[in-house]
Amino acid sequence: MALVTPRDLLSLAVDSCLDAAKLLHDVRVDVESKGAFDQVSSADVELESFLRGVLTAGAPGSAVVGEELGSATASVTWYVDPIDGTRNFVRGIPLSCISVAAAVDGVLVAGCVLDPFRDELFTAAAGVPFTVRSSGLTITPGVSPRPLVLTDIPLPGSPYTGEMDLLGALLEIADVRRVYSTALSLAWVAAGRADAAANIGVFPWDVAAGAVLVREAGGEFRQIGANAFAAGRGEIVPWLAGRMEGILS
Repeated sequence: MALVTPRDLLSLAVDSCLDAAKLLHDVRVDVESKGAFDQVSSADVELESFLRGVLTAGAPGSAVVGEELGSATASVTWYVDPIDGTRNFVRGIPLSCISVAAAVDGVLVAGCVLDPFRDELFTAAAGVPFTVRSSGLTITPGVSPRPLVLTDIPLPGSPYTGEMDLLGALLEIADVRRVYSTALSLAWVAAGRADAAANIGVFPWDVAAGAVLVREAGGEFRQIGANAFAAGRGEIVPWLAGRMEGILS
């Protein structure tokens, strides 16, 4: 594989996300169940297939860890969530996004989150500052008396213990909003629209791009429990550095 920089990988991730978003205008959206509560749409599968092809062609020898079509790793590994927030997406609720991240030798170096509903693009890479490109109305984030925390919990039918304990702890100290799109929540944290995002039971593709965005925006991505980038699920609590220091530690 030719040597590539984080900036190169970010550029490829951005182009792939923008092109994938165009497909959403034309794809058929059929929905199937993935278990008692989870869902997958034909759009998820078609977009992931497209992203895999573009990313591996642009970085020969790279591999993809994806939500719908299996996972493999290489020196350059892509973490792909074609539609993060599928349950919102299939109901027409505009709270979902396309998320792509790149890791080199196991270290996350580039991340891109695209909100196709608002045409907002969140990007960052090692050595490339966090930026937001938006064609809609944007508000300069202000400061509120209580921290604002974004979460997906409690999840319907969740097999994880501790969700209600975590939610209760958050409600004692913060204004809590349930988004049900982890990648979008992390992008909003990086943009300063929220002070933290906290979830239990996430996959690597849920958080990889958002972790880069938060880190490069000057925040901190903390993990509680298993390594998020190992096989299986981890318990993740990411938040901006300093804003909620010591809480839930």
